[in-house]
Amino acid sequence: MSQPAPEPSEDSVTPDFAPLDFSGACLVATAEPALDPAEPAPAPDPAAVADLLVAHSFGDTAVLLPSAATARRVILDTIRAQHRIAGRPKRRDLLVCAGDAPLPPEFSGDAEVCRMPDEIGAVRAAIGPKTAGLFVAPVRLAAGIEMLPGSFLAELRETADEYGLALVFDETDAGLGRTGMAFAHEWTGVTPDLMLVGEGAGLPLSALVLTAKWARGLPGSLPVVGEDALATAAGMLETAFSPGFEGRVQGLGWLLEDRLATLRYQRPDLFAGLVGTGLMQGLACAVPAADLAARLAEAGLITCPLGPVLAFLPALTVTETEISAAAEILERVVAELEPATP
Repeated sequence: MSQPAPEPSEDSVTPDFAPLDFSGACLVATAEPALDPAEPAPAPDPAAVADLLVAHSFGDTAVLLPSAATARRVILDTIRAQHRIAGRPKRRDLLVCAGDAPLPPEFSGDAEVCRMPDEIGAVRAAIGPKTAGLFVAPVRLAAGIEMLPGSFLAELRETADEYGLALVFDETDAGLGRTGMAFAHEWTGVTPDLMLVGEGAGLPLSALVLTAKWARGLPGSLPVVGEDALATAAGMLETAFSPGFEGRVQGLGWLLEDRLATLRYQRPDLFAGLVGTGLMQGLACAVPAADLAARLAEAGLITCPLGPVLAFLPALTVTETEISAAAEILERVVAELEPATP
């Protein structure tokens, strides 16, 4: 059985170096530009930021919103309005495939939003004359790193087309490029009608990407995003969408996966498996993930315990040196743990 984390002694010294942050708190780490205070930076152009998302996605239109909570309410309003425009005003219900994750708070109080299991038969059985759309997150981080199979997303796409419904992907947790593709659903080849991105990986705003058909239902007035958030988001998106960036993330993801897989096979008493892809990797722990995360934090590596999974979510600008340093800290801490007993 693993021992509890030791109490810091009086002789312990706080490291004089910045810890490695693999907690997912930051999407990309970029150097702050040197600005002349006498010449303030020009105000960012919201249209240019939205165009970046359109240029690198399936969408025809993108709108920027202050938060994911706001974006989810706009999604509901947009889907319902488009059905109303098309002469189907009774179509207002949204079916949300949430698995074991809780419904987003902004949906939980809506009587016309229904929680569904990740089972296409149950989804199809629930569709009726009032159903407006299907909502699902291709990647969930509520209780681990859960990547939904492409076959299920393809079945949702086929069902949405058959019944004339909107298919919405919530990519808040996946992060822009974190899986090694601009958006996680691109690995499956399945394209939604609407997509929510941002905020979950440190982006200071959210965005809604839509096809032209569903964009017709957008409200005429939307909340305004602050200039500071726009400026930060513009820099992060330019980095995430720069040429060669996806390939770089994939290569670094393979390096991280290799180091974690080696440790997983060395210590099967501590780790039951490896999950994730790209720079979204996690060790399924046979011991409390939070306890191990606390030990790692003391050693200078900040991770993200997600239920039984110890997640490693570095900034997408992480270097090979930083991944190697993180792996060495993990290996050193794990080596100090006694074998766990069943």
